Amino acid sequence: MVDHTRRRFVKTAGAGAVAVSLAGCSGNGGDGGDGSDGSDGSDGGNGGDDYPPSSLTFVNAYSEGGGVDTNFRQIQTYFEDYLDANFNIEYRSGAGTRVAANTVAQDEELMRIGGTLSPATPATIAFDEAQDDTEPEFTLDDLRPLGTLSSEAAIIRVREDEDRFRTIQELVDYADENPGELTVGASAPTNRNMLSIIMLMEETGIDLTLVPFEGGGPTQTALLQGEIDVAARSVYNSASIADESHCLCVYAEENPEPDLTNDAPPINEELGTDINYAPTAGTQFYFVSAAAAEEYPDRYDHVQQAFQSAHEDEEYRADLEEIGELGKLVWNSPDETEEILQSSYETYQEFVPLFEEYVQN
Repeated sequence: MVDHTRRRFVKTAGAGAVAVSLAGCSGNGGDGGDGSDGSDGSDGGNGGDDYPPSSLTFVNAYSEGGGVDTNFRQIQTYFEDYLDANFNIEYRSGAGTRVAANTVAQDEELMRIGGTLSPATPATIAFDEAQDDTEPEFTLDDLRPLGTLSSEAAIIRVREDEDRFRTIQELVDYADENPGELTVGASAPTNRNMLSIIMLMEETGIDLTLVPFEGGGPTQTALLQGEIDVAARSVYNSASIADESHCLCVYAEENPEPDLTNDAPPINEELGTDINYAPTAGTQFYFVSAAAAEEYPDRYDHVQQAFQSAHEDEEYRADLEEIGELGKLVWNSPDETEEILQSSYETYQEFVPLFEEYVQN
């Protein structure tokens, strides 16, 4: 086990409450990713004594304060220890994770590590391919996973003081009597949380107004400030607002974390619906440029092993267990992660028409 000399993470109250995306606030390529620190690839791709540099860049595909941000900050100290380098965090939210994915895909020297979600990133490729005038800026072949970090089920949250509905059945009944009145926020126009609401609308026939945000942080802030009525979130990535909100249901056969979700029931059990849970589940994964990984295989191996070691670290897991979030950790190897991404891509090819009907128009 690594001797952790840096301060261990502390769960901060309100970590999900940031209303503005801070794109590029912690790095713009000048953090060592341009080769100016001596890591210019002159080692011939074998890692060399000058890799890693003193700092690398973590490119977050979402906003500050959201689930990807919270999860990275929890593992950051351990990842840095095993990597023997510090991270600058760069927020590249927007365009359904396309901005971040393309930023990392273009990295030529393995100086950037991306953090995003499946099915969100694979789904963007399916959507771009479906548009006659849009050419995908990247494909899955341009991304090389390091492995998965976590997985979690979709949920629906309302404010704690919401008195119009306290169950998912009451929400459906209210929406049926007031078509189009209720606003539902999600962290992107074409992600799995938005899909969970579309599936609810398809199954029940209710009319909800969908509001996409650039990340989970802004979505949660909008809910708590009364800008939207309902937030489509996930179990763990909304844990920071558990005390200020009320969970109506989970998209899973069983509730994985009753304490974080006020023991909310599975949506199909409560409504008698037949929603397919699988496409609404989120898998968080880290990745690098596939071209850089191929050019510098020892660099890739070093970063990948550091991530896996951090994921397995006993102190890291004890930290998560202490705050009731150990259950979110799910490890898949790089090759297994590629299979997950390919499956998500193929699945979302089928859902393109639904998003075009409910969101794009």
